[in-house]
Amino acid sequence: MWSEFQFNEPYIGDDVTEINDVKLPRSYMDFMRKHNGGEGSIGETWLSLYRIEELQQINDEYEIKKYLPEHIVIGSDGGDEFYGIDSNGMFFNVPSLFDKQDITYLCNDMETFAEKVNEFWKNL
Repeated sequence: MWSEFQFNEPYIGDDVTEINDVKLPRSYMDFMRKHNGGEGSIGETWLSLYRIEELQQINDEYEIKKYLPEHIVIGSDGGDEFYGIDSNGMFFNVPSLFDKQDITYLCNDMETFAEKVNEFWKNL
């Protein structure tokens, strides 16, 4: 699934445990410590995962706390679709209009995240 994805250098900064009161899941932080995001094709779509050190600023700029309380965004498809994590540790997709009723929950584990994103686009 990740064969055409260009990973960033590993994250070596201070521990980040939460963004906007959303606790970051262990599987996500383990992934970020190894890869710190990146971008590329994952089958049916393009995926851009933001660097951990950019998350707070990106979530503040998009006012995620205001429009999607208890959620944060961690990446996008490079266009109008965003991916994130909610306060229950669920990974999700949401269009850029940030309407909570448009959230599609995908999984609760970073190990299956790319596969579930791919399935989401394949099944549309």
